[in-house]
Amino acid sequence: MKHDNALIKRLIFANTSETKIWFELTIICAISVYFWINLHHDSSRQAEDYFFWPMLGPLVIALRYGFAKAIQCILLCVLSVLLLVQLFNIEVYFSLYVGIGAILVIMIAGEFSDYWQTITKKYELNHRLMEQKIQSFTQNYHLLKISHDQLEQRAAGQLMSLRTGIQILQQAALSKTSQRLDKLGGECLHILSDIIGMYQAGIYEVKNDQIITPCISSIGQSHILKINDPMLQDMLLNKKVLTPSNIFDTADNSHYYQLTIPLVDASGTLQGIVIAEKIKFVSLTKSNIALVALLASYMGNLMCDKLQTSILLPHQKSDFERYFSQLQWNKNHYGIDSSLILFVDKKTGPSVALNKFIDYRRGADIFWSCYTPQGHQAMVALLPMATTIEAQQFTDRLMDTVAIKDQLDIGDIDISGPFDAFEQYDIVTQLLRNLGEDDDEGEGEKNENHTDNHNVTA
Repeated sequence: MKHDNALIKRLIFANTSETKIWFELTIICAISVYFWINLHHDSSRQAEDYFFWPMLGPLVIALRYGFAKAIQCILLCVLSVLLLVQLFNIEVYFSLYVGIGAILVIMIAGEFSDYWQTITKKYELNHRLMEQKIQSFTQNYHLLKISHDQLEQRAAGQLMSLRTGIQILQQAALSKTSQRLDKLGGECLHILSDIIGMYQAGIYEVKNDQIITPCISSIGQSHILKINDPMLQDMLLNKKVLTPSNIFDTADNSHYYQLTIPLVDASGTLQGIVIAEKIKFVSLTKSNIALVALLASYMGNLMCDKLQTSILLPHQKSDFERYFSQLQWNKNHYGIDSSLILFVDKKTGPSVALNKFIDYRRGADIFWSCYTPQGHQAMVALLPMATTIEAQQFTDRLMDTVAIKDQLDIGDIDISGPFDAFEQYDIVTQLLRNLGEDDDEGEGEKNENHTDNHNVTA
């Protein structure tokens, strides 16, 4: 089928190669000469019954290639016929009036073809020019769109870092040891609002999956709770940060809220929710949503009475695993990277250097002091929202600070990692499987006392 289409295109559209044009002209000329020689003419016929068929060949050439090639074709036909008459003494009919008429028809057709080709080329050039302008406009539009998006992200970018938000929460939580959500709700709501601009929102406490009214704190004058809102119900079911873009594929799009944030602790319990009716839509970037989700999970942990610290003791391996599972959930839903580093002190006895690492823990980092099967003290650092490159930079700064500023010996400390906590999940789980408590309770108690002194959230 494709070969047939190609053949039809060759027959319809003119060739551009001069060699192919002359080859086609020669064949058509030979056909015209054949018809001319074999043309039967009866002088008794009336003039209106006569048609000069050999004219069709040059006429086709005139329509395909213009006036010049048509004249060349008809001259070639005449010369060929004269040559055959001289060589073979053939009687060929030729009328002067018919010849003049044929030439005039061919000239008109050739001029029409030339004029048509000129107009066609003109419009083709205009079409190419318009295509170039459209392509240039499209490129400029995309450049302008990218520039606009970049300016928009800068204008609505992260006004607060993860570390700053957690430090504010830690400072506010120092004097509040019970009913923290009730006392810190306003602070939590304003921290989230600094990241994603909220014009009308409220924060609620949740107990046994039931929303406790009234709201603890609110932004705006007319915030109300609509418990049957589809976005709110979806958030309570899936415990995931939701925006209007997440529910476009649902049957009911009559949602009242524009942002819903669950405060879920590491055990998966919903401690509270933040719901917003009016927000700054340009601030709903992927990085901002990921930051809000991580801060919300930290707030959930902060409100839980069972999980109060990000510095864990050797016997709290199960708590560390819950933190790790929570970060894995955040990775699957928000694409938040996390890294893990293992520090092992080969010296026997308590490690002063490893215990000193706790002083330089960043806000969201989770440290677990534990022991290897050989009895060596170890420290596992789980770094949320950190790639392996950023984790390596943190490790280098940490080691330099402890060695130079604190003047401690770090020569016997082995470092494993940093590992991508999810891309290298098998390696990470194998490392964690071999870590835990030490048989020597005395060393465990010393390390516990030292760690409690650095517990800033308990």
